[in-house]
Amino acid sequence: MRKLYYFSKSNLKLKQFEYLNPKSILIYVIVVLFLLGISWGTLSLIDHFTSSSNSISALENENKILREKLKSLTALYKDVDKDLKELWTENNYLRLAANLPPLSEDETALGVGGSEFEASIKSNVGLLIDLHDLSKYVEKLSLKLKFEKSEHQTISSKLKENKILFASIPAIKPSEGVIGLNGFGMREHPILGLNKMHEGIDIITDVGTNVRSSGSGLVSFVGFKGGYGLTVEIEHASGYKTIYAHLSRSLVKVGQKITRGKVIASTGNSGLSTGPHLHYEVHHDGIKLDPTQFFFDDLALFEQKIKK
Repeated sequence: MRKLYYFSKSNLKLKQFEYLNPKSILIYVIVVLFLLGISWGTLSLIDHFTSSSNSISALENENKILREKLKSLTALYKDVDKDLKELWTENNYLRLAANLPPLSEDETALGVGGSEFEASIKSNVGLLIDLHDLSKYVEKLSLKLKFEKSEHQTISSKLKENKILFASIPAIKPSEGVIGLNGFGMREHPILGLNKMHEGIDIITDVGTNVRSSGSGLVSFVGFKGGYGLTVEIEHASGYKTIYAHLSRSLVKVGQKITRGKVIASTGNSGLSTGPHLHYEVHHDGIKLDPTQFFFDDLALFEQKIKK
């Protein structure tokens, strides 16, 4: 093997190159690769733990945000559930006012109250409530709201119906004057002298006194009717009917809608009558009733309301 030399400028001498044998080179390569492997592994572990730490931190922040949202949602749920319970209570009072039977919470069969909702959350200690359960509560809350809205509409419709009914029921004395001694019931007819059913009452008053409708309704008859003379008949809701007889003139026509208190005629002495007065009857489903049992509102007070 040839020897190689090189000139060293530092000491101005020729020096021989020293060769490394293959085994030494292999050992050096293995050592270098081993050190590189350790360095790469260490860096990978550091990067892994750093990434894991960042991920955990991000998850903790996300978890914190979700817990705050859940807390707000829970508070909102409780407020809405409380409002629904108050609405349920008010609706029950309205049902009573509308003459409808009250409903119990069990009858609605829709409620999941705030207490059950809170219990479900507390059972998930350290965890967020399952979204499926949460959607279930919200869905039931929505059903409760729809039910109460429907119930409110039912009650409102019933109250409107009752308002129409109350407005139509004969409730005021139809004319000023004194009620005659021969009231509702059997009596001796003052002209015919026969015992006969007096199907109404007589209000003694001067000719020309205003006659008012005792309830809202529809005029069903205007004209002369035998011994009743000039007569006006009004059909009211729920089977009620009123008759005004012995009139001097009529101010309405058949088919006309009438509200309670409207002047419909003037008193007179027409027909089979012994003197100026108003004969007044109240019927319900064809049965004659005592009109005095329907004087719920004083006529004078009613006229004051009209003037105002």
